[in-house]
Amino acid sequence: MSRYLTNPLIFNGLLFVALVLVFGLAERRWRARPIPWRSVLVADIAATLFYVVIVAQAAQFLNRWIAVRGPWPALLGEWPLWARLVLYLVVADFGAYWIHRLVHLRPFWRVHRWHHLPTRMYWLAGTRSSILQQTLFNLPYIFASPLLDVSPWWIASGLFALMAVTNSWMHMNVRWQLGWLDWFLVTPRSHEIHHSDRPEHYQSNFGVLLSVWDRLFGTFCSPRQVDASALRFGISDKVPLARLTIGL
Repeated sequence: MSRYLTNPLIFNGLLFVALVLVFGLAERRWRARPIPWRSVLVADIAATLFYVVIVAQAAQFLNRWIAVRGPWPALLGEWPLWARLVLYLVVADFGAYWIHRLVHLRPFWRVHRWHHLPTRMYWLAGTRSSILQQTLFNLPYIFASPLLDVSPWWIASGLFALMAVTNSWMHMNVRWQLGWLDWFLVTPRSHEIHHSDRPEHYQSNFGVLLSVWDRLFGTFCSPRQVDASALRFGISDKVPLARLTIGL
């Protein structure tokens, strides 16, 4: 089993198939909006392949120069794995929230705008990430990484899969009313508001995994306050594709 999980080609292939089966079938059953598959699927698959082959690798290279690993107390290394994993996710997600807010500021928006380009929201639409965006979003996870230095071999693969599942989950095209989950987790209904093309939604719902940061810092917009059927997505920026993918 370890040889499959440590081989990038096999692992990414199996992960993609799993995402198609889980999220694709869920959307087929509980779809909120019709999707013109012929006009979006090829572009989104190409964006996913570009992310795996180019973006992730380029960001990893750049992170060697600008990333910082946190000076965590050695005592934390004695904590049980589950406790260190929880702490890692909380710390990294807190950092990701602030990185997300940063790239929505005017000086940094060009880094992030490719992610907001899709006019249709569904589980695969969120794979767009420019090289500079991915480089920035990696920083809080690298900062928290010493917490997991002493861990089983499968932790890295598991975290990568968790991030892929989280990204697919928050961009899902479903009509679920999840109620209490919105209080602590980012859900499809709350995240689609973040992708709205309406100005009043531009600075809301920046959470990646947990919605608690939005609540603490006043950026949460509840799905119960928004008519989902009236939402539209996408951006008006007209930028060459090469600049979008790099983040310039």
